[in-house]
Amino acid sequence: MYKETVLPRILEQVVNCKDDLAQFYLMDCIIQVFPDEYHLQTLETLLNAFPQLQPSVDIKTVLSQLMDRLSNYAASSPEVLPEFLQVEAFAKFSNAIGKVIEAQPDMPVVGAVTLYVSLLTFTLRVHPDRLDYVDQVLGACVKKLSGKAKLEDSRATKQIVALLSAPLEKYSNIVTALELSNYPRVMDYLDNATTKVMAVVIIQSIMKNTTCISTSDKIEALFDLIKGLIKDMDGAQDDELDEEDFKEEQNSVARLIHMLHNDEPEEMLKILCTVQKHILQGGPKRLTFTVPSLVFSALKLVRRLQSQDGDVTGEDVPATPKKIFQILHQVLS
Repeated sequence: MYKETVLPRILEQVVNCKDDLAQFYLMDCIIQVFPDEYHLQTLETLLNAFPQLQPSVDIKTVLSQLMDRLSNYAASSPEVLPEFLQVEAFAKFSNAIGKVIEAQPDMPVVGAVTLYVSLLTFTLRVHPDRLDYVDQVLGACVKKLSGKAKLEDSRATKQIVALLSAPLEKYSNIVTALELSNYPRVMDYLDNATTKVMAVVIIQSIMKNTTCISTSDKIEALFDLIKGLIKDMDGAQDDELDEEDFKEEQNSVARLIHMLHNDEPEEMLKILCTVQKHILQGGPKRLTFTVPSLVFSALKLVRRLQSQDGDVTGEDVPATPKKIFQILHQVLS
């Protein structure tokens, strides 16, 4: 009865009243009053009403409340998770958000990003094993931001940081985030200062969870994410950062280098080469902090290889002490 009669009639009244305050209040009442299982089974009907509301209605708040409520429902009652799959809840929310944003072309960026933060939170709670869903949310955010310059709205950048931090908090592993192709594309829209903030968040996550990054390609992707700490960014001013803050940032990079490790000498040599390539872009001021960590890691590898022939050279030859000392010579000269 609720699905076929009650809800359609209520929504018809809401859409037809044309008063933005009344529409907001009534939609909020529907979400708060009726049970979670009702919302789940009538999700498509409920979501179809959102694009029909007045443009001035604060849709992002009401829609976010609905996603938060259903994600809490899934978290507290794991036995209902199959129902979320059955009704294709993620796809319905994703489509609804796209339609709402399309129906409100003047929606501020912060409003759109807030919706994607709520959708990502919903996804991580209900479908934590679906990295493709997570990447799809990030991709939709990139699409919304496309054609825009670096974000200058502090509220929007705060929401972007929340969006990018959510996978780190959920998976406790930066390697998982590195598998998300749209993750760095979202970061590209942050201004220089916020890019550095996000880089610190990433390093703190790695240190907190003692995550070991063990392949050169993952490290290449990681250094691309934290490039705001590795080198001067375009348009950055030398006097923007307090000296103590600079030291702390570079010390965090130095600590990070110790988390880059592989038991296989050949792969470890590739890791050292990757680190060398990136830290040399930082200039002498940064090298004071980062070179000692690289030297320490390199010497650890040398000790493991002391029994090998140090005279062997060549790009495709296994790691040797001589090749490692050549790297150190390039860094220190």
